[in-house]
Amino acid sequence: MDAGRDGAPMQYYLYTLCFDAPVHFGAAERGGGLEHTQMTLTADALFSAMAAELSAAGEQDALQDLLAAVRDGRMRFSDLLPWREEPSGDWDFYVPRPAFWEQVNHSLPDSYASACALSRARKQQKKTAYVRASRLQDFGAAVCAGRPFEEVNDFGEEILRQRVNCRGEEPLPYFVGSFAFHEQAGLYLVLAIDDADTDESEHVEAMACLLDFIGQTGIGGKRSSGYGKFHLADDPIILSDDAVYGEDDGALYQMLSDTAAEWQMAIAPVLPGVQDIEAAAHGLYRLRHVGGFVTTDALAEKKNSICLLDSGSCLHERIAGSMAVLGQNEGHPVLRYGYGLYLGIREG
Repeated sequence: MDAGRDGAPMQYYLYTLCFDAPVHFGAAERGGGLEHTQMTLTADALFSAMAAELSAAGEQDALQDLLAAVRDGRMRFSDLLPWREEPSGDWDFYVPRPAFWEQVNHSLPDSYASACALSRARKQQKKTAYVRASRLQDFGAAVCAGRPFEEVNDFGEEILRQRVNCRGEEPLPYFVGSFAFHEQAGLYLVLAIDDADTDESEHVEAMACLLDFIGQTGIGGKRSSGYGKFHLADDPIILSDDAVYGEDDGALYQMLSDTAAEWQMAIAPVLPGVQDIEAAAHGLYRLRHVGGFVTTDALAEKKNSICLLDSGSCLHERIAGSMAVLGQNEGHPVLRYGYGLYLGIREG
């Protein structure tokens, strides 16, 4: 298992989010504008949203409890990742495509037809951003063999709406992209709590209350237009060997607990600390640049920039990560969450 304080094992909980409105999860660090959106939300953006809402509501004690729990290693959480419900009633939980399978070297095809088939398979695999947790090994086998891999990735639809900016001398049109989840789909969060923490049940309940709270105001961008509102589909469940929703929650628990696997895939962005640099250097990862501005009523001040190892990055060990200070806002530090949460992935 992941280790909390003093190497203590972690207990894992799963929260399912159902969205009552479209979402606008921007990706400025990936070159996107208002017209572009993502379907998922990174753990660092989620942490920033939770901290900002607690601060705005004057809940300083709850905010300090959250900060202390993540800094002490008593709490870790994942990105908001996609789920969907099948007609049978089972719930499918998806994880990012592992980065190390992007480095697979295929043998040279022996004919024109096999070369075309391999090219089609590679294109199809690259389009598969998320894979069901219970089918991850099947996906890896297909990648290594150069075979197509069929996976349902229908969680909703992208929407592009035209808006008009009336603040200037003349109205100017612009476009806003959003993603609307299907009724039987949404995002889920994995929360890891130090098993030795005597306040474990309080942390689990506090996270449910915090998600309920930010779900009423919404997460992501364009909240003034009603975007990003959600509610929890059910009470959080303890992940274990016994599948509750279907095959995937059991598979998630097995991978979360598998610290001996050759590859450890991040499901939350990681900011390596100084002690983690050597271990990170031997991994296969996707980098994401984070910067931008801190905006106040008076001005916009540029923040420091960092690079995170994004979800799907694969290392040979579970490095802890760190919290970055990107600047100051009204006398308070601007923090960026960069603590890792991992799935053990085996190639065979």
